[in-house]
Amino acid sequence: MSETRTTNILYMEDDAGLSLLLKKRLEHRGYSIDIAADGEEGLRMAGASQYDILLVDYNMPYRGGIDVIRALASNGKFTPTIMVTGEGNEEVAVEALKLGAADYVVKDMEMKYLELLPVIIDQVLYKQQLINESRRMEEAVRESEERYRKLVDLSPDGISIHVDGRFVFINPAGARTLGAAHPDQLVGIPTLDVVHPDSRERVTSRIHQLGGNVNVAPWTEEQYIRLDGSPIDVEVCGVNFVYKGAPAIQMIFKDITERKLVEQRLEYLALYDALTGLPNRMLFFDRTNQLLAFARRNTYILSLLYMDLDDFKHVNDTFGHEVGDLVLTEVSKRMTSSMRSSDTIARMGGDEFIGICARIASPADAAVIANKIIAALARPLRIRELELNISVSIGITLYPLDGDDVETLMKKADDAMYKVKKSGKGGFRFFSDVAGTSSVPAP
Repeated sequence: MSETRTTNILYMEDDAGLSLLLKKRLEHRGYSIDIAADGEEGLRMAGASQYDILLVDYNMPYRGGIDVIRALASNGKFTPTIMVTGEGNEEVAVEALKLGAADYVVKDMEMKYLELLPVIIDQVLYKQQLINESRRMEEAVRESEERYRKLVDLSPDGISIHVDGRFVFINPAGARTLGAAHPDQLVGIPTLDVVHPDSRERVTSRIHQLGGNVNVAPWTEEQYIRLDGSPIDVEVCGVNFVYKGAPAIQMIFKDITERKLVEQRLEYLALYDALTGLPNRMLFFDRTNQLLAFARRNTYILSLLYMDLDDFKHVNDTFGHEVGDLVLTEVSKRMTSSMRSSDTIARMGGDEFIGICARIASPADAAVIANKIIAALARPLRIRELELNISVSIGITLYPLDGDDVETLMKKADDAMYKVKKSGKGGFRFFSDVAGTSSVPAP
């Protein structure tokens, strides 16, 4: 019985703590990881040992990630390389791809890229496997067309050949990917018939490139259309080919719909609270800063409502966290329905929420919204067979009266909310009233 070969990875990273964290994560998945502290050491190790994948951090001493990739490309033996870059450095990642990197991943503050990185590693390894298979396949065609056909037929991914813009061959896996019961259903139809309208311009450009002096079109993501009309996400590369003596184009494509769903889920979790579906802290700060900039340009009044549920800990302690989660979900719905369509509710964590009133005519408008929220939560919550009563304490700040930036407005709204807590809970108060800088009446 043949043994499964371990995938060897070299990670070039000058942050020792981060490199050890990633090493632990990837070794848990069965990879073998070596660490290089900088680009120079990484190049020496890459030259001395054989690795399946190189992970190269963009910002390293002595030699940065781009210099490492240039050096790798110059020696003619380019191990599949993934550029690891920080947020805001996507242009660097694009440059790395142009120099020959196989893919890239962007570090995020919440370290969610560690969940995506194994998927990217597997994709890069698989791409390399497909490229190697394609090269072996071309050699087999020169030796025997029958051997070529067998290799193609056994490929788990779609392989098709196009002459004059039409399918002349597609393997069984490709036919299944496109929703055909048999390859003959696709032979003869125009290539663009299976391409989603949003991707047709890109596909047409690639076909023109391959028809010119370009021999290989690099991997790209596109959308295809199955025979039943449903769209699928695919990853595609193309090479010039000769089919029965005629110039042709060979395409290799892989269904990545599931991977795209994972990426979309990770993007969602980065911006939204998983329990309530409300914007989280990150999206709150981004959206509020945008609204503040808009308010400055147009001299609008903006209001923040800092809300904390009263005695929510008692609910968790008495009925359990599962009931507590159901309470938070229902509370978020009631808060949202009490706000205007132009306003936003965000969950800051635990039982704390913030309402963003983007444009109000006067402080009284914020008071109206606060009263609606208080009234909505005053109605008993029916959770399973329980009937629960819960109230909320709300602190309110106003732009520009109470501050000119989100941090100041948040802190003052939090101060006003705690003033409500100390005075009996279950109401609202303006910070400007607490501080004695406004005639807005307290509840």
